Amino acid sequence: MNQDPFKKETYLGMKLDEDHVEVPDFPMNPKMKRWDRLVNVLASPAKNPVEPVISTTTGFLVLKVAPILAGTALTFIQLIFFL
Repeated sequence: MNQDPFKKETYLGMKLDEDHVEVPDFPMNPKMKRWDRLVNVLASPAKNPVEPVISTTTGFLVLKVAPILAGTALTFIQLIFFL
């Protein structure tokens, strides 16, 4: 693991040496209790998983029609197998 992977790639090594990232100092709160962390996780807002579907007219129509079609299909399957 002592090999330098950029020894042959001088241009890439030079470009990587030009980039310098300063990481800001974030204060850590070491006294935060487990209960507080759990409450923070549970109280955080959740994303709406249906939002991309209902944002378009076609998606909204599919969202309204899909349960009707699924119920009809299940009804016909039961009628075919049980009669």
